Amino acid sequence: MTEKNNEYAAIVKKVLDPTNRRTAKLCLTPYIYDKQLKDKMNRITIAYANLLEFVFQEFPTNKKIQEVLEYPPDLEKYLNSLNVYEKNLAAARIDIFITENDGLKMVESNCEIPGANEESYFLEQNYLRIYQPEGLEAMPRMEIVYNTLMHYYQIQAKYFNLPEKRSLNIYLSQWQSEIDRILGEYDIIMDYIRQKGHKCGILDPNKIIIKDNKAYDQDGERIDLIYRRFTADELPLYAERKWQMAIDWDKAEVAVVNPFCTKRVDSKNIMVLFNDEDYEDVFPKNLKEDLEIVREIIPWTKKIKNKLMLEDGSIVEAGEYLIKEKDNLVIKHANAYSSAAVYIGDDVEKKKWEEIVDESLKGDWIVQQRIDLPELTMEYWEDNKVKSAKCIYNVNPYIYDGKLGGFLNRASTDKLTSFKSGEIATIMPCFEDKK
Repeated sequence: MTEKNNEYAAIVKKVLDPTNRRTAKLCLTPYIYDKQLKDKMNRITIAYANLLEFVFQEFPTNKKIQEVLEYPPDLEKYLNSLNVYEKNLAAARIDIFITENDGLKMVESNCEIPGANEESYFLEQNYLRIYQPEGLEAMPRMEIVYNTLMHYYQIQAKYFNLPEKRSLNIYLSQWQSEIDRILGEYDIIMDYIRQKGHKCGILDPNKIIIKDNKAYDQDGERIDLIYRRFTADELPLYAERKWQMAIDWDKAEVAVVNPFCTKRVDSKNIMVLFNDEDYEDVFPKNLKEDLEIVREIIPWTKKIKNKLMLEDGSIVEAGEYLIKEKDNLVIKHANAYSSAAVYIGDDVEKKKWEEIVDESLKGDWIVQQRIDLPELTMEYWEDNKVKSAKCIYNVNPYIYDGKLGGFLNRASTDKLTSFKSGEIATIMPCFEDKK
């Protein structure tokens, strides 16, 4: 087994960590799920995607949706300037914990650029090749992504009245610093696309040229499809033309997947919209079943205002309640990402919590009921031996083209299952038990 572990470690390092910057431990404990969980997660992803597509169409004119999502004026102006297609959400991810007492509970969703799918694919394929476990099957992640890209190209090609093409010029687009850091992951999907008969490369967004309402690469060749791998929040930080860059791409005759309008539903306030009964009349009858499915997995969630309505219908002063119930609550900034600005009450000192409460009362924060976090003992390979750690873990379904497209399973000694410095964290390969 040591020989196989070393082989697994060597290939993972070569492809996923060529610059020696990878912090994830090499997991030897795969997550194995059954058909029942797969089917349940698939129904959840379908319901969630249906609700999000409704929000895309209604956002420009529905005042209640605008009220709950509550973007700053400059961001809202930008969002209202973007194209909305007949289908918009090519890729997303729901972060879910399987709690012991309350079943599946989501804590957020990533509706712009859900990462780590290529990494999971690579880990799974090589785990199967090297260890050859009986009866386990990995989801065909890259085929699902490829089919999604092609479908959403067709949607936008129809929108822009583009000619049909059998071979496309496709570019992934990411900031150069990220390309340098994780090029091995991007190579996985680019190689897959090339095998399907298309050209495929990767470019910093600032190097994509928009001219005469068309997109071009550095060699002057027209780009047919851009697979966007950065968030809209990063535009003011890294784009030379700030928000205008996205507007130019959006108006040009080029397919962009995910389209920039996906920022509309990326706020954590989307959970308030789906969970809070004050907004139930926003949704038509044909979405009521989907709404109930999604509500079942969202913990009690409210926008933080001066007063809060509790689950029993009583009204309380928000500041007093948030301080009193500190150990039972989680406070989150509605528009932060990657676990930034998420505070679990029982992990925060009293004085710091009071400061967080004061800041949250200024607006654009939500509060959620704290959930019981599941744990497992995870084995990993390090220093040429098997080590183990007791970890919090979550099971996060990807949504590709409106349905389940695989899982991202993270295990960590950190309660946020993030990859903070000094914490033990890993991505677990995921397999369906076919026995």
